[in-house]
Amino acid sequence: MRDSLILTAPSVAGVAVYPPGAAFGPRNMIDFEFVWMIEGDAEYRWGNQVVAAPRGSVVLCRPGARDFFQWDKRRRTKHGYFHFHVRRAPSTWGPPRNWPLVRPGVEGDVLRPLFRHLLTWHRRGDPQLELLTMRHMLTAFVTGEHTCEDVPSDILPPAVEKAMAHVHATLDADPAALIDLTELAEAAAVTPEHLCRLFKTSTGRSPIETVRLARLDQAATLLARSNFAVKRIADLCGFSSPFHFSRRFSRAFGCSPRAMRRLVQAGSTPPTSLLLRVGASKAR
Repeated sequence: MRDSLILTAPSVAGVAVYPPGAAFGPRNMIDFEFVWMIEGDAEYRWGNQVVAAPRGSVVLCRPGARDFFQWDKRRRTKHGYFHFHVRRAPSTWGPPRNWPLVRPGVEGDVLRPLFRHLLTWHRRGDPQLELLTMRHMLTAFVTGEHTCEDVPSDILPPAVEKAMAHVHATLDADPAALIDLTELAEAAAVTPEHLCRLFKTSTGRSPIETVRLARLDQAATLLARSNFAVKRIADLCGFSSPFHFSRRFSRAFGCSPRAMRRLVQAGSTPPTSLLLRVGASKAR
């Protein structure tokens, strides 16, 4: 509890516009203020520290010193703002005087969308959501975890993509369908030997192993989301016998089909797709 973050609701929030060459301050800061530079550039001074606050950046003004804004001298300046108090902050953040003064606006940052959300719903939205938004903003700002990246995806050779698409389409239509290497190579428009090399280097497994994992993924889904007997699921997914299915399933998922079903029925999360799991392991 001692390391929790406790903030007060914004005492005031809004958007201000200044003509070219205007300034604001100096003032004695008695609370915290977030400032979002929507238009124009600025220079911000807090005590003896001076930082640039270009368009898109977010500034954290804080108590303990006199501060001053020199707004853009060539164009108008527009900024969003809100004032608040920090009642308690995690000890790992250190004293507020050492927190950053500005974070630049970068593609994919979370600060500006959160700021826009707060300004939109201030005094007319849910108070708890407003405080959560502020906590998110301040935590991201101080820790530096304010940027986002695209979700990484496995980049597979086109022939592997075609073969994988054929596997999924075929098994979706008939989970028990037989799929051999020649069929996969024809779907991918390459030789069987070349397809095996591509699968091995890009996924770490063979084309036929991929088919087997896809069957096991379908079986796991049926175990979790149907009342079919294990023998029926083994037949539906193209396994030669319940014994063969159970042995393959146990080796892949770490428990028997019946044990998996009991775990899911008891509230456990269904297992992650084997194809995704193996792909992620290969990517690392």
